[in-house]
Amino acid sequence: MHASIWRFQGDPDDLLRRYDAALASVPAANMRLHLCLRGQDGIVFIDTCPSAEIFEAFAAGPFRQLLAAHGLPEPERVDDYPVHRALVDGTDRA
Repeated sequence: MHASIWRFQGDPDDLLRRYDAALASVPAANMRLHLCLRGQDGIVFIDTCPSAEIFEAFAAGPFRQLLAAHGLPEPERVDDYPVHRALVDGTDRA
């Protein structure tokens, strides 16, 4: 599993509305582990993919198109890391 951290600058309320609209078009079954954080000057979300290759293919095409379709700006920064361990409600999901 790989986790990517996406940072967006701007009005958090506006970004969150756009993020919610974008996320509504993604089937829940496609979301293995995802978090969205509200900051003072933007939003940060953490998304996971089964592998680095899947992350790279998705991040370069379909995901960027989804963000643009809902008026989200290009992220200020995107980092991707292999996941060592992911715990959700006490269950190891990695």
